[in-house]
Amino acid sequence: MKKISYSFTQLMKLHLHDYHVNLKAKMVPFAGYDMPVQYPQGVLKEHLYCRESCGLFDVSHMGQVKVFGEDRMKFVETLTTGEFQTKKSGQSVLCLILNEKAGIIDDTIVAKRDDHIHIVVNAGNKFIDMKQMDKIIKDYNYKVQYEYLKDKPLIAVQGPNAHKVLNEVFGTEYNLDKIPFMFMVNIQKNGIDYQINRCGYTGEDGYEISVENSKAQELCDKLLATKMAQFCGLGARDSLRLEAGLCLHGHEMDDTISPYEAKLMWTVRKPNKETGKYNESAAFIGRDALPQRQKDAKFKRMGFITQSGIARPPCDIEFQGQKIGSVTSGTYSPNLKKGLGFAFVNNEYAKDGTQLQADIRGSKVNITLSPTPFVPQRYYKPEKK
Repeated sequence: MKKISYSFTQLMKLHLHDYHVNLKAKMVPFAGYDMPVQYPQGVLKEHLYCRESCGLFDVSHMGQVKVFGEDRMKFVETLTTGEFQTKKSGQSVLCLILNEKAGIIDDTIVAKRDDHIHIVVNAGNKFIDMKQMDKIIKDYNYKVQYEYLKDKPLIAVQGPNAHKVLNEVFGTEYNLDKIPFMFMVNIQKNGIDYQINRCGYTGEDGYEISVENSKAQELCDKLLATKMAQFCGLGARDSLRLEAGLCLHGHEMDDTISPYEAKLMWTVRKPNKETGKYNESAAFIGRDALPQRQKDAKFKRMGFITQSGIARPPCDIEFQGQKIGSVTSGTYSPNLKKGLGFAFVNNEYAKDGTQLQADIRGSKVNITLSPTPFVPQRYYKPEKK
């Protein structure tokens, strides 16, 4: 796995930058932006508050793109690995953007709408992704246009009380607590338009709300006024996603890593088992390279739990003194009260329960390969009648 780095001459600021500063957030560079990494309560309390009540995250650094035009389905099926033909309007799909060699350019959430496709991509990759979009439009001569929504802040509302927070802010008449997981809706409240997707990056129930710049602070004030929600920074976001067993591009994924190695083949469109045919209007880029990548794969992503300490990248993973892998992400788990993370491990050792060692600054620490998620995911599931 190669090391991903971002080079920007000047840090970009979130629209709500001053708002976070007034909340006494500690700001750090991330993916070209000046981002809140934590607030005065600290990462540990933010993490636990999100698990117990509701955490707010300003994720406006993410890229939001709207795709229009008669060839939009062909376009998104060429761009991403997702399956969209059977999806309803509003339904969202987590999928990958691959290069010709089946390396992962990015992971993305794509929502199918009545008259357009809505795409959310990672902050550090959004301009790379848009170059890929431009290339596809040119190479395939697709009749589509896309709009980069640079003036639409995105606020994630995450935790077991997320639905209560939204009901208090927007009212129960919108039935936001009944939206299925990975579905997007648009509502209007007091003349303000909101786009709301029931999804998130914490393993908890939650939503991501997109709103105009001029109304973002008002939204945040109302969310905080419920007394059930508080802002959390990048530190808590990372420990939450790791506990939930979720990957981060530049760590568990990059353009040299295949979906097989990242154990993300579940996001890749597959043919019908009976007919062998794909339900699609176009094949995704990288498909032809996947069979060979599967044959050539020598390692895979595995979860691990440490007996002591925290193994962070680029710690080596060893078996009897021999390097057989490397850590991609590591953190302290506030819920499990121990260290955990992800590592790429050579195939012959990549089995849950395997006892290995991590080299943490010269100290050998025992680790156990573990199934993920490390803590149960609690996404919303409607009650069966």
